[in-house]
Amino acid sequence: MFTCPWYNSSPLKRILQLSAVALLTIFFLGLFLWNSNLSDVWMRIKGASLPWVLVGLSANVGALFGRTLRWRVILNADPPPRFYPTFFANTVGYMLSIILPIRASDVARPALLARRTSVRFPAALGTVLTERVFDLFSILVLFVYFGVRRWHEFSTNPATAKAFYIVEAGVVGAAVLLGLLLVLVIGVFFFRHRIRAMHAFVGRLVPVRFRDAWMRFFDSFASSLEIIRRPREFAPVALLTAAIWLLLQSQFWFVVQALHHPLPFDSSFFVGGVTTVGLAIPTPGGVGGFHKACQIVLTKFYGFDIDGSVAVALLFHVVGTAPVLFTGLGLLAREGVRIKDIQSETMNEERSL
Repeated sequence: MFTCPWYNSSPLKRILQLSAVALLTIFFLGLFLWNSNLSDVWMRIKGASLPWVLVGLSANVGALFGRTLRWRVILNADPPPRFYPTFFANTVGYMLSIILPIRASDVARPALLARRTSVRFPAALGTVLTERVFDLFSILVLFVYFGVRRWHEFSTNPATAKAFYIVEAGVVGAAVLLGLLLVLVIGVFFFRHRIRAMHAFVGRLVPVRFRDAWMRFFDSFASSLEIIRRPREFAPVALLTAAIWLLLQSQFWFVVQALHHPLPFDSSFFVGGVTTVGLAIPTPGGVGGFHKACQIVLTKFYGFDIDGSVAVALLFHVVGTAPVLFTGLGLLAREGVRIKDIQSETMNEERSL
């Protein structure tokens, strides 16, 4: 039911998947690097201000701690899971999403947590979707805020008017998604039985052996959303979510400061929203799609040349992934855990559903 395709597929299917991912990665990297001078790009990166880079890396680490604290509250366990095993599960899960071409963390994080704490896998799995709702809501609100604030500036400026459709379509799309999120939350709150019946109807399309797990997943998600009704718990979750996304979005601003090409702080909301679309392309860590999305914004709206946009996108990606990657690998080494062990733990938890 919730099986991750990164380990549960036949050898031929795995080869085909990896080949498709490799082709996508090469294609988007080719688009991104087209007409760039890599020597010039390297010189610009070498000239980056180290203190600003370190601040950006620190912001990423801070977001990891914030995500861990928030997850402990959303889990609503009594007693809450200890910080270290929660941090381990959280960080290693996000690390998997960097090195694998899918959202591996969505299943691996709950499995790793369930193996190290008293929190049950089905309950933890439902909270992942709740986290996604909070995160998506934050990204969309920030992008809509940016679009409304800069609407007149970008639509009337001859240098950006031709590409304004990106902002226009983005704001409209973000507003629609915000509306759908609100409908989902309102539906779960006030029409829970009807939404559950719809979920059960869709569940008839999955194999019989998975239907109980399908419903437990919905029940866990609906229960975790109940946190909105509890102000004493919802308030820290809302504050932590705001802090997490302020830290994550500010990384871009720190990077352009480091490369001596400062931009307004709200440019981070623009780049953050557009690169989220690039990350949806199934390549490892969003390689290629993330970079091209960032480049489009920089060249079409902020007057960057190709080499400057390549330097910013590359350094931005390093700042946004290196702390998670190396912290996750360090935790695996500390615990003596291998990727194969995570596969085994995840499969065992899925069988228990």
